[in-house]
Amino acid sequence: MFKKKTRVIVGITTFYDEYLGVSIPGLARMKEKFILVVHNDNPSVHITKQKIRKLGYRGRLYIINAKHNIGQLRARLAILDFVRKHKLKSQWFVFADDDDILTNLNIPNVSRNNFAVIQNMVVIRTRLIDVLRAVRDSKNITTDDENVYLVRPHVGLAGTLARFAAIMRLGEVLNNALQDLTDVDESLSFRPPVDMMMWSALNIIARYDNQCATPIYMDTTNYIATDIDTCPVKYGMKLQPTKNATQQFQRAIARYDAAVRIALANENAAPAGQE
Repeated sequence: MFKKKTRVIVGITTFYDEYLGVSIPGLARMKEKFILVVHNDNPSVHITKQKIRKLGYRGRLYIINAKHNIGQLRARLAILDFVRKHKLKSQWFVFADDDDILTNLNIPNVSRNNFAVIQNMVVIRTRLIDVLRAVRDSKNITTDDENVYLVRPHVGLAGTLARFAAIMRLGEVLNNALQDLTDVDESLSFRPPVDMMMWSALNIIARYDNQCATPIYMDTTNYIATDIDTCPVKYGMKLQPTKNATQQFQRAIARYDAAVRIALANENAAPAGQE
């Protein structure tokens, strides 16, 4: 069922580089061939290849050290811009957060119309010992629905394999919509739901380009998320709305979606003065 030699690009964004001690060791244990691109969004820290190598990763590696803090969305887009500029080639692409663990990069044989592979995610939410065990061996984790639970399926961009062409197209459209997306960000009283927004945008764009496009679900687990940091405020913003969180997230995503659709419509708009 799986192609053993399929090449993948893994993109990781980081601000606190200490978190790479969670994500990189898992990547280092993988047998699959892939390219790792790390975007460091902390201008006060310089990440070197030597640092990543010390964490065990020996594969093909690129590091982007940002001169200014640009946030998660722009950091992810910077990775895609880097991939395009340096003509890195792949069949699939996956984003991962620096404090999470990719457990495998198995690629199924799927239809050309399948632009993404949705899988399951394990979430560690209370105990540091579970994080340490997962870093050492991702198989050494048992779900108990209290300290560790299974999200089945996991719907989001982090940890989700996307076809290379689809993810590069996502970067192109989001760059074109960036000002409108920023306007939505600035109107929110909570941290922008970047991962949810990008996943929704990927679906819209893939189906805009191909009416038959669809993600496919595999009932397997490929991602471990750490959620033991329960601080309600991060980078000066509330993580969630105080009231009606679900409704507020849905309204925000609807506004992001509208910005994406406008960017797509503008691609086909006639130049000024022409019909």
